[in-house]
Amino acid sequence: MAGPCILLGDPVADAASNWAVHPAAGSKGESQATVLPAAPTGTAASCAAATTSKTIKVTWNAVTHATTYSVYDSTTTVGGAYSLIASGVAATSWTSAALTSGTNYWFEVVAVVGNNWASTKSSASAESTINGTNPFCVQP
Repeated sequence: MAGPCILLGDPVADAASNWAVHPAAGSKGESQATVLPAAPTGTAASCAAATTSKTIKVTWNAVTHATTYSVYDSTTTVGGAYSLIASGVAATSWTSAALTSGTNYWFEVVAVVGNNWASTKSSASAESTINGTNPFCVQP
């Protein structure tokens, strides 16, 4: 007889975590619970080569069990809307292509575990400014 689903775990961890319940692979209705990965910490953006390119290198700390990462950027404000600019990043750093002159950038990172589990976004990086002349990239 099937009964209600009850999720047991450490109440301290449960209060600070997001849990997801999904059908177990190959099951006949059984489910399993998985804690979503933590958001990456230590997100930072730095000029990849301030005097020669308009690129920014974004770095972050590894997240346990993360298989890839996704990188988002905003060009409005640190709290503005963020757009996905890179996914499937296997390392803990990513370097942009040439960015637009006269624009400020902020970056956030999401950890991904497998095909379906994504963390919340990291804290935003510090502002980076792309200029039309040398130095092309400035960290205010």
